[in-house]
This record gives sequence, structure tokens and C-alpha cells, in this order.
Amino acid sequence: MRKNEEKAVAFITGASRGIGYAITKSVAPLCSHLLVASRTKRNITSAAKRLTEETECTVHTMWGDLANGRSFANAASQLVATTTKRLDLLVLDAGYFVEGSLAAIPDADFERNMLVNCHSAHYVVSALLPYLKKSRMGRIVIIGSTAAYEAYPLVPTYGIAKWGLRGYAINLRKELMSKNVGVTFISPGGTLTDMWAGEDLPKNRLLAPEDIGKLVAAIMTLSAQAVVEELIVRPMLGDIHE
Repeated sequence: MRKNEEKAVAFITGASRGIGYAITKSVAPLCSHLLVASRTKRNITSAAKRLTEETECTVHTMWGDLANGRSFANAASQLVATTTKRLDLLVLDAGYFVEGSLAAIPDADFERNMLVNCHSAHYVVSALLPYLKKSRMGRIVIIGSTAAYEAYPLVPTYGIAKWGLRGYAINLRKELMSKNVGVTFISPGGTLTDMWAGEDLPKNRLLAPEDIGKLVAAIMTLSAQAVVEELIVRPMLGDIHE
């Protein structure tokens, strides 16, 4: 664990619930400041209140729609500039899905799916990269999905976006290795989040969000020269596709 004066500053999207909130709680002991973002003010304010009560971190919040990629990214950069002025860990977790076949999905839903789940990563990374490059151990963790490796009949548009996001992460890793910024792409299988709300499944049939949080925290404790490039995490009995 880092000494108090060396504790990290982390920026996490989708931090108000699910995997994002679990990651935030898991990395909190390694951080002095948590910069957390979500789509709505109410959700992120509630999450920040819990984090302030449960951790010793200073918590900063922002909210906005990742479909408006560049404006969200500019606001994120402004938050860092006016608070911590540095950044060691960026976690991109926020996601969106819509059911429906590729033949029938409305254009607007398809386009929003790509904007939120894939394109927004580019905008946020490009805006915050100057701060990460100054870190002694800058790390970017992108939360993907096992949908990035195979067809995903339940939500095919989500799968397409995650394939694109994985390609982005792989290329970003190559580009940033000489800049001392590591990139990790973590692909959870079915996880007990809102995506599975209403499904009649036993809890142990899905991953716990905390499983992914523990992995991100572990990545932060590795030596500076170690980078985990990709991780695939599935439930013991495998994924559920239909």
C-alpha cells in the first residue's frame, strides 16, 4: 500500500452503483481523493455521501451524459484542474444497453449505444491523459465485457460496442507504454447489476460487483513495471446468453 502522502487520486465513471461503485470502494484505501461521476446528480450525490461516511477519502463529484462525449470530458478535465490537479487512476465503467435485434433497433438507440459504450472512452481519455502522464504510475482501467469476444444475442448492440472498446484499449496500450501509462481491459461476464434486474436467477449464478473491484485494487498494488493488459472474469458456471 502507498504511504499516506503518496496515496493515489482516482477518477471513476459510472461510480454511483454496480461495478463502478464497487470499484470505487475497493480502491478507496489506496486513494487520498476520489473523483466520481455518474449520469445524474441525485445518484452521484447519494454515492458520494456513502463514500464519505465509509472511507477516509476526499470525494469530488460530477455528473453528465456520456453520449455528449466531448462536453463530459471537458467537465472531467475541469474537475481535476480545480481540485486535485493530478491523476493516477482513470476507470471507465459507465455503460448503457438496449435490447433488440440488429435488424430492428432504432437508429437513435444504436447510435447512443455506440456513443456511451465506446466513443466516450476516447473523449475522456484524451481529456485526462495530460494528468495521467505526470503520474509516477498512471493507469487506465477500461471495463469491457465478455461480449467483446463472442456474439451476444441478448443485447447485440452492446456486444458490438464492447468489441470496439476492446480494440480501442489494445491500441491505447501500445500507444501509451512509452509514456509510462498502463492500460487494462477487464471483461466481466454476467454480473449482479441492474442489467440483470428482474431475472429469476440465484445470486451465485452471477459475479459479484465486488469481484471486479478487488481486481482493480490489485492492479494498483503491482510494481510500476507490471501492466495487466486483459482480464476475463466469468461466473463459475459460465455466461448466460439467452
